[in-house]
Amino acid sequence: MDPLVLLDQAVAQGKVPRAVATKVRKRMNLVQGAIQRVEKASGLRYPPYYVEPSLPCSKTGAEYGQMGVLFARVIPMTLTGSVVILVQFSAPLIAYGTKGTIEAVAAHEFTHYVDLVRKLSTKNITSDEVATTLFEASFRDAEHTVPPRTLFSERALVSLISRKFKDDLVDDSLSRKAENLWVAKNLPIHWVSPEENKLRVPMALVAATRFDPAVLTKLEEMRKALS
Repeated sequence: MDPLVLLDQAVAQGKVPRAVATKVRKRMNLVQGAIQRVEKASGLRYPPYYVEPSLPCSKTGAEYGQMGVLFARVIPMTLTGSVVILVQFSAPLIAYGTKGTIEAVAAHEFTHYVDLVRKLSTKNITSDEVATTLFEASFRDAEHTVPPRTLFSERALVSLISRKFKDDLVDDSLSRKAENLWVAKNLPIHWVSPEENKLRVPMALVAATRFDPAVLTKLEEMRKALS
């Protein structure tokens, strides 16, 4: 898939200035480099990814102004009779994030991806499951990751994730730029409801999904290492 197709559509529709899209396109090499680093450190393939031409935000309280910015997310989807897991990188992250931040985010989201594969692949699915039975899981909470130290062989990458992420991404410079160069300029914001951070799919689709065998092997190795 072309990771920039939605961004190109947003430019054509006049939602995102061409200059911003050009900046994102020129910095896609940082994303590609980050993914290569993650793949080398994990020995696994990165899942499909795309650029979201908006700034996803979630409201974290009832009062105005309490919000969290989701610079990247893992997005499970149902497609062609199975579950497909994508990684969404926001355009502001790519436009304004440093190389180190983009690498940390790509690696952090990969831990979410592997954890979601673990959740889906370890469900006990029997032949008498009916399609109306739902698998439900939260897939965005900070605790829903696999430990980076067991997933990645590169200590520097593990340290980078630890520095950049506490409960969520900590990057004051990126946050200021997103506020001043994106939000203040009335560029697109996508409000993410709590329901969008839930995966609810028929167990029959989970059963029909064929996950990357290398990820399943890695998960078994990690399980044994932690036991």
